[in-house]
Amino acid sequence: MRRMWQAEEGVTLIELMVAAVVTTVVAAAAMTILVTSNKATQVNEQVADTQQNARLAMDLISQDIKLAGFNMGAPVGVCTVGPLNSPAPIVPGDNVPGGAVGLINDTGPDAVRLVVPSMTAGAGGGTPVLSAMATGLSNTIALSAADMSAMTASGLVPGSVVSIGGSSSSQVTAVGAAMLTLAKPLSTAATAQFPIGTPVYLLQCVQYAISAVPAVCAGSTSCLLRNGIPMVDGVEDLQLAYGCDGCNTLPPNPPGPDGIIDDQDAPGPGPIGSGVFTMADFVTNNVWATPPFTPDKIKLVQVTIVARDSQASKGLSEGNAVPTNSAPTVVSDHNPIVDAGYNAATYQQQRRRVLTKTIQVRNLES
Repeated sequence: MRRMWQAEEGVTLIELMVAAVVTTVVAAAAMTILVTSNKATQVNEQVADTQQNARLAMDLISQDIKLAGFNMGAPVGVCTVGPLNSPAPIVPGDNVPGGAVGLINDTGPDAVRLVVPSMTAGAGGGTPVLSAMATGLSNTIALSAADMSAMTASGLVPGSVVSIGGSSSSQVTAVGAAMLTLAKPLSTAATAQFPIGTPVYLLQCVQYAISAVPAVCAGSTSCLLRNGIPMVDGVEDLQLAYGCDGCNTLPPNPPGPDGIIDDQDAPGPGPIGSGVFTMADFVTNNVWATPPFTPDKIKLVQVTIVARDSQASKGLSEGNAVPTNSAPTVVSDHNPIVDAGYNAATYQQQRRRVLTKTIQVRNLES
């Protein structure tokens, strides 16, 4: 028994220390992998959210641009231009309206006002419809009492503009319990008919703009506003440029509209300025109130959305070192360096996503 006891050997202090060190290294490596993986997941979620915000903002504004005008026929709200407040289906709001072809930088986001139909002005949040057939020479239309009540709640008053089926529009002169009186007949043809169930759209002037006021954006650092209501968080820039037909009469452009976007970049002979469409043919920094540069000439709208992460980026290491993500995001004629309060260090702590889309307008007839 004594020999067996003496033969048993334990762990030496050195072996214990080595084991402790190895265990510590393995645990530290595992913790580093866990922390890095968790932060990478957070970064990916932020990137996905930012991309989704940019897409949502683009969907909202592009949908209204496609509908802009809707055969408006009369002034709608503040969608007017010029000293005479002429009605306009689309009213660009460039930040620095310095000329027909923008050569200077905006100092912030653009804005735009659009005449669009309200799709939820009727009873139950739907579109109001005619409750009786209307004929061409008539200047009255009948709707259900429920639709009339809902339209009134949505802002219908004498002076509002309605569009019947998108084909005939007029200003409203009187609002009854179940009838609207219009300023002009539905059609110049007595045989024209608008059957029961034809949609009646209440036209409205909406404005898209960007706010960087957290109190306005419900806590977000910046957001896209529609009529002053925050719609999409994290959108920090909106830039708009316009392709027009008939607003530049210099050769090779014809004297008037011809169905082709005007050549703006130094019209004349040569590969540039020979009628070939280029990015330089989009107009920025223009007031759009002096002929021939008027809103009715606009046929294309290039929309650029810049969205950013909701918070400053964090490093993937345990040290949480804030990385430098990118140089200033310059889009269209806007370089953020010229903005008041621009801080390079703070600016570069957030990732950004840029989305650009060119939209063809289809309803600008007035």
